[in-house]
Amino acid sequence: MKKIFYFAALGLSMVAMAACSGNKCSKDGGCVERPDEVYSGLLPAADCEGIRYTLKVDYEDDKNNMAGDYDLTEIYIMADSTSATGVKDGPSYKSEGDFTVVEKDGKKYLKLVKDAKDSNPGAASDLNFLVSSDSTLTMVNADLEEPATPLLYTLKIVK
Repeated sequence: MKKIFYFAALGLSMVAMAACSGNKCSKDGGCVERPDEVYSGLLPAADCEGIRYTLKVDYEDDKNNMAGDYDLTEIYIMADSTSATGVKDGPSYKSEGDFTVVEKDGKKYLKLVKDAKDSNPGAASDLNFLVSSDSTLTMVNADLEEPATPLLYTLKIVK
């Protein structure tokens, strides 16, 4: 009888471990899937007043939260003297693709690689973000170097 109980407990613990693979698990054994995260921010641009980025990242549980899919919306902000705010929304572009989490010098980065079906084919092929904290991402260059003024290139979590 003890053997049956032992094997049943072993089987249940293996099922629980498999169910929590790549997810955050609490001490009481409950699993929490990593939710989709949405970041937004207005970043500077050379040819307009700025670009509003909205980035949604969807971590894939089967990849231990080290990869996933993303959706990005870029809205160009244009000067408008007739508007009360002095600006208006200009052209917008959507892109989607895959991302991976990479580590360099003890820091984590999201490397975004767009799909071929983007509405902005002239945009840079890859974007990179430093995971500055649990609630902020900072845009970095292809060599994962931070900008001189990181606060201007920061997206904050909204969801």
